[in-house]
Amino acid sequence: MTDNQYSIDGKANIIIDKDLLKAYLEIVPPSGGGNPCTMEMVKSALAEKNISFGINEDSIKEALEEENWGFKILVAEGKPPVNGKDAKIIYKFPLPSERTGPKIDEKGNVNYYDLGLIHNVKMGQLLVEKIPGDDGNPGTSVLGTEIPARKGKDIRLPRGNNTVADEDELNLFATIDGHVSIADSKVIVNPVLTIARDVDFSTGDIDFVGNVCINGNVNSGFKVNSGGDIEIRGFIDGAEVTAAGSILVKGGITGCMKTLIKARDSIHAHFVENSRLDAGRDVAVREAIMQSYIKAGGNITVSGRKALIVGGIIQAGREVEARVMGSQLATQTIIEVGVSPYLREEYQVLNRVKGEKKKTMDIINHNLQVFQRSGISPENLSEKKKMELIKMLDNLKNLRQELEQITERIAVIENEFQKTQAAKVRVLEIVYPGVRISIGQSIYIVNDPIKYSEFILDQGEVRLTSLR
Repeated sequence: MTDNQYSIDGKANIIIDKDLLKAYLEIVPPSGGGNPCTMEMVKSALAEKNISFGINEDSIKEALEEENWGFKILVAEGKPPVNGKDAKIIYKFPLPSERTGPKIDEKGNVNYYDLGLIHNVKMGQLLVEKIPGDDGNPGTSVLGTEIPARKGKDIRLPRGNNTVADEDELNLFATIDGHVSIADSKVIVNPVLTIARDVDFSTGDIDFVGNVCINGNVNSGFKVNSGGDIEIRGFIDGAEVTAAGSILVKGGITGCMKTLIKARDSIHAHFVENSRLDAGRDVAVREAIMQSYIKAGGNITVSGRKALIVGGIIQAGREVEARVMGSQLATQTIIEVGVSPYLREEYQVLNRVKGEKKKTMDIINHNLQVFQRSGISPENLSEKKKMELIKMLDNLKNLRQELEQITERIAVIENEFQKTQAAKVRVLEIVYPGVRISIGQSIYIVNDPIKYSEFILDQGEVRLTSLR
């Protein structure tokens, strides 16, 4: 038997990636005096695997060199697909989130009255431009087959009230003069109602679906309601002003507690005295809050030269900040943070309703016990009495369900009361005796003047710390 009987020729192994975009060649060396792999053998192996695209002969030659035997070398490469670009929306106006907050001029002066809440547009003005997506370009696998590209995602123009699109659905225009905003992810244009004078007997109450701009005052006894934002360039005195957006009062707010200012968003004013304010987000006051009842879901800030809070009840979901709180006369001032005032209110209402429903349940239970003790079988009752009994049992069942729901909601709110770690009260100068600070369920009563301090919640207790 000769050595040639044990000789094995070299061969070509072809490995293809799963995505069919790359093929590798591994040369198996010959043994026992066998013949090495040749270019023809490699091409035959490639053809066997149906590889026909992107073959690199130089790489094959490199793989066939003896020093590269046994190594995987890339010898064919497909063309990957280029996925289509998604359609894009470009807004041609400042978004609501970009236009809130006071303007700062070149010298660094802050204008607390120019918040840019209302952005006016003209009829025919371009509001939105759509850049269409594309289909992309298909690729080719090493097998010569087409690899489809992913088409870009399309997006519809965010067309809302008082807007119109062009024929190609690529541009959105305003159909009226008004204020542009976004509601439910759609661009809408609301007309702005401008009152050139005071709101008084010459105008009557104002109730408008869009934004309202009042160049004068809102006088005692009158009401202004807006489906958008309200800007008042004068004062509010003893009036009721409500807005689905924000309220900006360039003058002050007064009114012997007859004044009620309510905004779903924020309220800004120069000063507030003897008034009630209710803001879903923040309340920002320039000079002072005096003897008022203020509720805010977010922060309450007094930021001017005096920056005073004295008297009344101040409730904020997160923070309260002022230079001075209370007065040397120890004026009672209640400041509560850490829980949304709306939750506090709901909690009180739920507990009251729970007590009332329990009383009703007790009465029904007592009446049922009286019936049971009478020993009369339900079958022997008159139709009228049967109906009364059925009604009592239905009421009892409904009351039990309602009490369960109320108890569950109370538990949820009590859980929220515990989440007060971020809440704080910041005193930039001094807080006087007579001020009561609540964070969540914990209370701190100020008995001596305290300067430059921050009140925070630490391990369930209100703790005093230096300003950060």
